[in-house]
Amino acid sequence: MGIFMMTSISFGQNKKVAVVTFYVDKYIDASKIVKEARDQSQEQTMRDDPNFDLRPLLNDFYETFRKKYAKEFPFEIVDERIVIGNERYQAYNGLDGIEDQDSIDSYNETIHDRFISIDGYQVLLTGGNLLRSWRTEAHMMDIFEDVDGVMFVSMSYGYEPKINIGGMGNAGIRAYMHMDLFNKEAKKVFKLDEYATSKKGVPMINGVPIMSTNKVLPLCQNATEELLEDMNKNLPKLIKKVDKKL
Repeated sequence: MGIFMMTSISFGQNKKVAVVTFYVDKYIDASKIVKEARDQSQEQTMRDDPNFDLRPLLNDFYETFRKKYAKEFPFEIVDERIVIGNERYQAYNGLDGIEDQDSIDSYNETIHDRFISIDGYQVLLTGGNLLRSWRTEAHMMDIFEDVDGVMFVSMSYGYEPKINIGGMGNAGIRAYMHMDLFNKEAKKVFKLDEYATSKKGVPMINGVPIMSTNKVLPLCQNATEELLEDMNKNLPKLIKKVDKKL
């Protein structure tokens, strides 16, 4: 399953795009389960639990992206060493503009606590300000002025009730993949949101999934496997649609 949005902005052939972030959100979205269970879910995913490490799943997805998906785009993905070896990129500290230092410190603390990135990559969130010149994507285009666009790639997970009758049933994990591409003017060229739900699940009682962190990880892995299967089928079709607009 997935959502694909694209503008008619011209991007062209033989262009170069820099992937400027590649990370996973280690908070499991609990918006679809009952309110009483949401705080507990957040506490579990905030703990430094060795049984809940999403980095291997992120690394596997990154390798698939780099070796397979990147070759299918109608533009060149620049070598990762150009990105992570850029001193200005490594010195970038998040949001700039009207934010005061306390806001920036709080932002960076949240980033460090919540997200895991591929080694060498900064965790960068798109947007951040109403003024385009102060947005993260605009800063990235300023840093990588020799490329034609910048891409943000991330993964996230959420609880997904599969059967829910009076609060009783079964719940799985849904894996999400997000790709956002911006051009030189920091305007969005396309947005791709793909998702898939784990075939496996756990019992749900009174709307609360009965699982600990060591049960969440296998469901995340299963959901990621389903997501990659969907990506293998859908990405070539979506890329053809992009190619017609470039």
